[in-house]
Amino acid sequence: MEQEKQDLSFAQRLQQSWQNLQQANLRAQAHYAVFRTAQHLKQQNSLLLYYKQRFLADWAKWLGIGVGLTGILMLFNPEGIWRWQWFWVASGALLAPLFADVWLMLQRLFTEYPGKHFIGQVITLEEGIVDGKGNIRLDNQAWQLAGSDCPPQTQVRVIAINDRTLHVTPLSPVA
Repeated sequence: MEQEKQDLSFAQRLQQSWQNLQQANLRAQAHYAVFRTAQHLKQQNSLLLYYKQRFLADWAKWLGIGVGLTGILMLFNPEGIWRWQWFWVASGALLAPLFADVWLMLQRLFTEYPGKHFIGQVITLEEGIVDGKGNIRLDNQAWQLAGSDCPPQTQVRVIAINDRTLHVTPLSPVA
């Protein structure tokens, strides 16, 4: 062993040491990745546990969706699908909760927007609305106001939102 080290040049020994370090680092990273994944799966809020709970809570609905999708596939190609119908029912039932979550996420993405919770709230103006425009700070965010002219300290109700503009109407008639 000692003689092998003497036979190698400095550059070769350096290269061999670097390769050993890289292999050890990759092994350590692989072990760490497996450890992290196992710990994540053990957590109560892991995705796998969430999927399992969601699937078991509504298994009849997911099975119905799988059967329905298989029925539609068989409608379009009855000769080719019948041999695979159990596979399609099972995969449809197993994948339905995932697609439902994607659908809900997309729905939430396009229906929720900043400031939506302000609609219907009554706020007191710090600055007045002049020429139909004003500004206010709510929840540490600056908002533009649009509505009829109002003096400061007027109570207004938020009736709509458009981008960063809150459309308001005064609660009591402005003189």
